[in-house]
Amino acid sequence: MSTGAHLLLIAITGGTILAILRLVRRQVLRAKYSLLWLTVGLGLLLVAAWPALLDLIADSLGVNYQPALFLMLAVAFLLIIAVHFSFELSRLESRARTLAEEVALLRNQVSQQPSHQRSSHQQSSHQERSETQPSAEPAAPSEHH
Repeated sequence: MSTGAHLLLIAITGGTILAILRLVRRQVLRAKYSLLWLTVGLGLLLVAAWPALLDLIADSLGVNYQPALFLMLAVAFLLIIAVHFSFELSRLESRARTLAEEVALLRNQVSQQPSHQRSSHQQSSHQERSETQPSAEPAAPSEHH
C-alpha cells in the first residue's frame, strides 16, 4: 500500500475513534461497547501507522499472505460480535418477558379490586401527584424586610 493510502487509513481510523468518543460523551453509545470499538480502532490505527506490524504478526503465526491474516482476524471479530449480540438479545428478550408478566399480574390485581376501592385509590393517588407536582401558576414573590 502506498504512503498516501496509509495516511488516508490513519485519518479515517482516527476520525472513527473521535466519533466513538463523541457518541460516548453524548451517552448514545454505552461505555461497555465503546471499549470494544475503541480497542479495535486503536488496533487498526497501529496497523495503518506501522504496516510492518501486520507482516511481523503474520510471520510469527506462520501465515504467508498478510491480507489473509487481516481477513481471518476480521471474520473472527465479527463472529465474536455476533455471538455477543445474540447473548444480549436473549437476555433482553427474557427481561422483557419477565416485565410483561409482572405488568399482567399487576393489571390482574387492579382489575380484581372492588370498583369503590379502585376509584378511591385512583383519587388519592391523583391528589398525591397534584400535591407533589409544582403548580403551573407562578409563585407570588415573597417580601423580605
